[in-house]
Amino acid sequence: MSFQNNTVAVTFTGLKGYPTAAPFNPPEKYPEYTDGEIDPSNKVYRYVRETLYRLGLDLEHYGTASWNPLGSIVQPGMTVLVKPNTVRHYHIDGKDIFSVIIHASVLRPMLDYIVIALKGQGRIIIGDSQVLFGHFDEALKKAQIDELLDWYRRHTSIPIECFDFRIYRRVRTWMYGEWGRKTVKADPRGYSKIDLGAESNFRDIDPKILRINVASTREMYEAHSGGKHEYVFPNSVLQADAIISIPKMKTHRRTAVTLAIKNFMGLPAWKDSLPHFRIGSPEEGGDQYPNRSWRKRVHTKVRDWAENTSFIPAKFLWTSTDKLIWATRLLLPFKDNVNQAMWYGNDTLWRTLLDINRAVFYSDKSGKLCDTIQRKYFCLIDGIVGGEKDGPISCEPVYPGVLAGGFNPVAMDLAIASLMGFDVEKIPIIQKAVETMSSSKPLFSGGKESVHVIDDAEFHSLETFMQRRNLQFAPHPNWVGHVERPAVAPTAVAETTTGKK
Repeated sequence: MSFQNNTVAVTFTGLKGYPTAAPFNPPEKYPEYTDGEIDPSNKVYRYVRETLYRLGLDLEHYGTASWNPLGSIVQPGMTVLVKPNTVRHYHIDGKDIFSVIIHASVLRPMLDYIVIALKGQGRIIIGDSQVLFGHFDEALKKAQIDELLDWYRRHTSIPIECFDFRIYRRVRTWMYGEWGRKTVKADPRGYSKIDLGAESNFRDIDPKILRINVASTREMYEAHSGGKHEYVFPNSVLQADAIISIPKMKTHRRTAVTLAIKNFMGLPAWKDSLPHFRIGSPEEGGDQYPNRSWRKRVHTKVRDWAENTSFIPAKFLWTSTDKLIWATRLLLPFKDNVNQAMWYGNDTLWRTLLDINRAVFYSDKSGKLCDTIQRKYFCLIDGIVGGEKDGPISCEPVYPGVLAGGFNPVAMDLAIASLMGFDVEKIPIIQKAVETMSSSKPLFSGGKESVHVIDDAEFHSLETFMQRRNLQFAPHPNWVGHVERPAVAPTAVAETTTGKK
């Protein structure tokens, strides 16, 4: 199946959680399954398999030992990159971690079908570039991915690598608990810069106002000035012939949703070059907050000073000052509660994400931009447990019991954001991705009318699907009233809630 295929399959499993017994064997001995061990309690495997079948993958061999559902995406000898969402290792509020990260039981059948497609030749690389303060190994343990991979390496001759894609992560320092940095650099193949130049969505933006809250402004400026727009990727990503993406179904404070497009945020190795917002209010050319505020301007300046120094006592001074400035809101409230562009007015992060997607899909193995898609792609979204409200790392858990599969990230986001109950035309990351149809390096083709959703084994247009389904996810508080779409009529279908516990 090609990148231009805009079919999406949605499977309502009825499940409210995941099996707990690694290695998450299938519930019965399917014809294509050769290992022999089964786990009748593992219904997740069954529904992943059903989702692949619904997409029409290798239908002529379905039900036989020769069924190879990923055979049109993965061929023998390929390097296959598997990108799960393991964004951080714990839920801030101590709630269900699987509203934040995927579960290994969703990964297991995908690994099985990748191995079938490779036919003994090739390799698998699994990795993620988490938020800076994430602990990669701990996230793998929480998701039981570490147990699964330990088992898998004993049961296949295909080499399987798994490592942290980041160049560094943040750690506590000895004074005031401010974050320092620890080098990771786990990719044995090294790292490369990709310069999007005039193809970047930042080509007309002043680089002096670009920010990510936990990085040096000097590094950001260096990456996005002088006509260049550079992103650093692990070479293992660039060497991949096919990418299997496994996002989580949840909301996001800056982009409304984090699904297929957003999952690629976990591919760049160097966070300092990833703009998340532009300083100031829209009136001042920024999107950091809705209303002008001299205190927030001072806060940003002090924060910049803290991030631009590695001298710990200086960090202590500036972060202490920043805390005092921010505390003044208790006496004199701000006009709005927004900072770091965590609101519907964020006009920056979609640019970063579309840049990343364009770089990954259109760069060859040396990092050179090409005119055609360079990698095969498949996406499976884990929405058995989802996250709403304050996503992506402190979500309120919800239990829609959904799995979704497809071949194009934009088509996936159009269908699943709509399913969540959002108006995709009000979500810049999706709407702007649709608009790339007219560019020289499109991420989507055919228009929204070309998206077809398989639901209950029936084909529906995106419009019809939206009329049938609305899970009514609650958006991030700063998106409330700006992104929701009307609920479907009560007579349409039964699945109109998120299955909250």
